[in-house]
Amino acid sequence: MKVLWHFTAAAFVIMALAQAGAAQDLTRVPLDQVRKGAEIGSPVAQVELANRYVGGIGTLQNYTTAAEWYEKAAEQGDPTAQNGLGKLYYAGLGLTRDVPMALHWLSQAARVGTAQFMFDYASVLETPEGGAAFSEAAEYYRRAAEAGHLEASVSLAVLYQNGTGVPQDLDQARALYEAAVQVDHPRALNNLGLLYVRGDGVVQNYDRAAQLFARAAELGLSIAMTNLGVMYENGFGVPLDEEKAAALYRLASSGVADENGPTFFYDARLSPLDIGAEALAQTQASSEAGDPVAQFQLGWVLATQAEGTAQNMREAARLFAQAADAGHGPAMANLSVMYFRGQGLPQDYMLGHMWLLLANRAGVNTQSISAAYGAKVTTDQVNTAQDRALILFNAQTLPGLKRD
Repeated sequence: MKVLWHFTAAAFVIMALAQAGAAQDLTRVPLDQVRKGAEIGSPVAQVELANRYVGGIGTLQNYTTAAEWYEKAAEQGDPTAQNGLGKLYYAGLGLTRDVPMALHWLSQAARVGTAQFMFDYASVLETPEGGAAFSEAAEYYRRAAEAGHLEASVSLAVLYQNGTGVPQDLDQARALYEAAVQVDHPRALNNLGLLYVRGDGVVQNYDRAAQLFARAAELGLSIAMTNLGVMYENGFGVPLDEEKAAALYRLASSGVADENGPTFFYDARLSPLDIGAEALAQTQASSEAGDPVAQFQLGWVLATQAEGTAQNMREAARLFAQAADAGHGPAMANLSVMYFRGQGLPQDYMLGHMWLLLANRAGVNTQSISAAYGAKVTTDQVNTAQDRALILFNAQTLPGLKRD
């Protein structure tokens, strides 16, 4: 009866929250209680559980499991679940890509009038595979923009600029861009810059265009870096500078400010490492004896303090792998970086993403790695990486990871 009482108590908490419509409160509910609520059929708990699998929050990121829970809640009419399931179908994450199914679920969610859901639906509608339904997309963008969705207003401005799905209206496009520029929206900055370059609906002004491109580039928009490079290459609104143009082109193609990506992680729980000869000898002895912390520390020294020669990188990768196999989170993160870069071992985005997931589950903040390499990982590689990570996790071959 004790086990049954714990189950019923958790279920009561979940169901009470669901009835109150306080889905956001579930973010503070322990994972096991959310799971119990999901298992007894609460759509609020099912959505929260799916969200945690999507974000890898307190559990190993897994889109397949997320899709399963979204589907259960979506079939009960939950619009958040319908939207989430539609996006997974469209991306092909965790399940076979199916655009008609994506449109079905996204349209169901959009009907409730939530700005984000309308934007997500319109974003698919205007793609060729979504039917290039520009007029319908424009209507949903308009409704989302009126509800305060900034990205929707910029997307609507693009349609007005090009006369796609709506009559061309450069004044309306400019007004929408100008409003978004006030809050430093990168795409609006870039697109308004294009209007000034071309003199579309405004007096041509290369100086203004270059300023807008520069700000969007500072915010990380690759296409703005390319456009700013064109300005420098031709001396439009800025001094002629072919070297700077070439640097901007390289930066745009790399997708990261530092072409080498994020630096290697050091374990913040450890004291600063003494890299003197005697201390390193002791660390090496501990490493050879199988101490994962020593393996991690020695790998970090080889990767960061010894000029990163090819031989050092290969040895660092071997040491990080040994420590990662023992469950050391920062070693997993560093092994991920090495796979993404192809340093010390063959470049492999799938394995890089797999170790990234496991490092995140071990409590390492992996945002910098995701920002640098996430866009380069294909959908198939993401799905395979999640499957491989789950196998390691479920087999408990990584003792540093705790099972849910």
